[in-house]
Amino acid sequence: MKKVFHILAAMLTSSFAFAQDDTEASVSPATTWGGSADAYYKYDFSKQMNGLTSFTNSQDSFELGMASIQAGHKFGKASVFVDLGFGNRAEEFSYNEENTKFIIKQLFFTYDITDKFKVVAGSFGTHIGYELLDAVSNKNYSMSYAFSYGPFFNTGVKAQYTAGKFTAMFGITNPTDFKSAMDAGSTQKTYVGQLGYVAETGSAYLNFTSGSTNPIPGSIIPPTDENKTQIDFVASKTISDSFGLGLNATYAKVTNDVDSNLDGEWFSVVGYANYAFKESLSLAYRVEYFDAKDALNLGALNGSSVFANTLSLNYKVGKLTIIPELRYDAASEDIFLDKDALPTGGSFFGLIATTYSF
Repeated sequence: MKKVFHILAAMLTSSFAFAQDDTEASVSPATTWGGSADAYYKYDFSKQMNGLTSFTNSQDSFELGMASIQAGHKFGKASVFVDLGFGNRAEEFSYNEENTKFIIKQLFFTYDITDKFKVVAGSFGTHIGYELLDAVSNKNYSMSYAFSYGPFFNTGVKAQYTAGKFTAMFGITNPTDFKSAMDAGSTQKTYVGQLGYVAETGSAYLNFTSGSTNPIPGSIIPPTDENKTQIDFVASKTISDSFGLGLNATYAKVTNDVDSNLDGEWFSVVGYANYAFKESLSLAYRVEYFDAKDALNLGALNGSSVFANTLSLNYKVGKLTIIPELRYDAASEDIFLDKDALPTGGSFFGLIATTYSF
């Protein structure tokens, strides 16, 4: 009798499980897929690798940027987003890890507590700055100094609240640009925050991040704990159907737990203008003043300022965008190299890039 009871219970449980699976399968939305890819050719007129910003440090070479594959799924109040990256751009993005030509760029889970309040946990791209990692998301192919020397991503948990046109976010994460605190070798945390306003023709965000950013044993004074506090303002405004403007102003203060002589600071102001001649053709101009005169942790940029100008044409053919670009950077110090490999204060290069979204 006991054996019969167990068989009946198992049959009922299995039937319930199958019915539950069928119900979930019938109401659960399908997984959404997407992605992008980019490549470029760059020629520096000094015939040197003068790139001091991210992702375009090459010379007279055809380069693959990054292929991205993204997937998302939402069921009820919960959702998940996965973003994988392949290539050199992905490797530079995740510079604190080894063998990163293939990486998990983002992986986060979201739970909607209410229609206005949600919690996000995992690894997500930084909220700091105007530009984004994926080339397909930017009008200029090369990156600003503000992007290159700011945070790239955070791994932790954050809460987001939206009320009409206003948004607010606060979170706590591992040391900046580390997927794992175990890899960072530090128990220090980073705190992130954002206040935003989004209207029909424009938006404005005040961003904040403060905490451990470079706690790698074996740097200047091992072990070193470098902390950065960055305040960042981003705004965009659509002037007309064909003309738009953008602004990014950011300030970073770096302190060192071991040696205060390694403390430093830098700031940047970046302006963006985009004019669309027609739906398939637009011109993007970026101008940046980057001041690292009081910085001690930015390599060749330490003690210098840079005035950078970038002009990019965007020609769209369906999902394909072709981007011819010219860029000239003028520095207050001789931080670049000329044709004879001697120090000089200017850098001039051209590139042509392609991006594709799917």
